[in-house]
Amino acid sequence: MKQYLKFGGLMLFASLLLASCKDKMFIKHVANVPVYMDYELFRSQVRYEAPRAIKKGGNIYLKDNYLLVVEQNEGIHFIDNSNPSAPVIKGFMNIPNCTGVSIKDQYLYANSAIDLVVIDISSWQQPAEVARLKDIFPAFLPQHNPNYPMASVDKDKGVVIAWELKETKEEVQHYPVYFSGGELMTFAGGDVSNTGSGTGISGSITKFSIIQNHLYVMEGNRLYPINIANPLAPQSSTPVVIWREVETLFAYNNHLFMGTTTGMLIYSVSNPNQPNEIGVINHAQACDPVVVKDNYAYVTIRSGNICGQNINQLDVIDVSNYSQPILKETFQLVNPHGLGIDNNLLFICDGSAGLKIFDATNPLTVGNNLLHQFNNINAIDVIPHNNVAIMISSDGISQYNYANPAQIQFLSKITFQP
Repeated sequence: MKQYLKFGGLMLFASLLLASCKDKMFIKHVANVPVYMDYELFRSQVRYEAPRAIKKGGNIYLKDNYLLVVEQNEGIHFIDNSNPSAPVIKGFMNIPNCTGVSIKDQYLYANSAIDLVVIDISSWQQPAEVARLKDIFPAFLPQHNPNYPMASVDKDKGVVIAWELKETKEEVQHYPVYFSGGELMTFAGGDVSNTGSGTGISGSITKFSIIQNHLYVMEGNRLYPINIANPLAPQSSTPVVIWREVETLFAYNNHLFMGTTTGMLIYSVSNPNQPNEIGVINHAQACDPVVVKDNYAYVTIRSGNICGQNINQLDVIDVSNYSQPILKETFQLVNPHGLGIDNNLLFICDGSAGLKIFDATNPLTVGNNLLHQFNNINAIDVIPHNNVAIMISSDGISQYNYANPAQIQFLSKITFQP
């Protein structure tokens, strides 16, 4: 999870106070102050509830005839999608501080702040928590207001479930360093899943992936390998430190493809408990989800306040040799986010430019072969599967039938209700 401390303008809110001891000093300022919940109470919150309106979407995941939508930090909406023309929200799994999900066989895996929760979904109507791996993500912290610094955290007080802006006084050992308009980054706390049986399909913007009997979760700057051969007793291994800012994971052909802000990394899981980097290709500072099919990786690179330079494009990368990925072609886009590929169709969520569908029969000319564009949508991520594209946008979830690529048809929309 990306966390930023912006100190520009902090002097408007802070004043230094000299302490009586000459070796101590305090700073009084407006900051993100942690909101705590008792550990026992926090771990009693997971439960299946009546359906509720979706206020804001996050990760999307498709398993069997069910579509799951993660509402960041709240839980997971369960949607019966057996008829994509008339999807029905069936229930809500309350999971505090949940940001991602993945499924293998009858078990759903989701993070809940510092814990990993295992939920039995053998009955979609009565999912229930059956196991929990406690304290696996010790560095997890919820998103905060990046315009203010974070106050210190005391884990003895409980789990940090949120932040509130308020004036606080903290002891410091040295005078703080202020940056003029700069950013100080701190680390705080796509599962396509085509490499393991009984798994589902994720959108491209995810930090959860399953390969065979291992779940991989990216949290902060660490990749967590978790053995789920026995779902009722998942086993964690030593996390792998990734010296880049990883935004997305994509599992393909027993490898992990990582989209980072500075390039794409390829990790082998020949040792599933200790993945190792075998390939890398760099690009300028930008956000970049990735999907892979056959010998090509498709990477969307976009600009933005937190993404870096003004670059908005699709990169087509030859990955026939995983240890030596080669950039082959680049195509200009508006502001691309997530993407997906099915057969010879490439779906790109181009932000305010909407959903674009390209003919990818020839990967090296894909960007020149636009088949259709759905405008007036702020497109974010997409799952194309079995001739139905499920797209999440800033205001809802839309579905399209692409059985006939020459006549792609709109099927339905679930509108968010903030």
